[in-house]
Amino acid sequence: MMVLRLTTLFLLLQTFSVGAQERGESATNPKTSFEERLALKVEYFGELVLHPGLSVGLEYTVIRNKWVTVHWDADLGGYWHRWNNKSAFLKTSIGSRFAMGPLFTDLNIGIGYLHAWADGDIYQHTEAGGVENVSNWGHPHFMPNASILIGWDGSRRNNLPWTVHLGPEIYLQSSFNHQFLPHVAVKMGITYKFNQQ
Repeated sequence: MMVLRLTTLFLLLQTFSVGAQERGESATNPKTSFEERLALKVEYFGELVLHPGLSVGLEYTVIRNKWVTVHWDADLGGYWHRWNNKSAFLKTSIGSRFAMGPLFTDLNIGIGYLHAWADGDIYQHTEAGGVENVSNWGHPHFMPNASILIGWDGSRRNNLPWTVHLGPEIYLQSSFNHQFLPHVAVKMGITYKFNQQ
């Protein structure tokens, strides 16, 4: 319940921040085409830093002005925790990117679906007292997440169609022994805009 309240408060505060910035500056042209607002993302997703993973996704610019960009993201990815699990996820988030020249800080909050499979064989006890190998269907999990990224935006001064970013993501894995299991991941990636605004 506390997570829901904090999420609502965060999104409300971000809305006020964007509204205040938008009044003094010209926002993204409302006639901007869909392609001009869309970007492709590719990221290294290192769960607990060292467990390798990859994430690909799309970023849609909702509002952009001189100081702030509000964006909506959708990501598909996975990671491998050797001898523990292999996981795949689908997540969505909304974020506010605060620009300081070509540098930026990006705050994101979102939700997702995580499916984890044991990295190895699974056995169960039989009625005869023995052990048998069983199918590994994995386990579904709810995945609320938040991230703080820093990066460089090539479109701010050099009119380049890409940004690079680095930072931590914290996410929770639901229904792990009847509680939320916290995880930390390192995100390092590039975002490429299909068309410049």
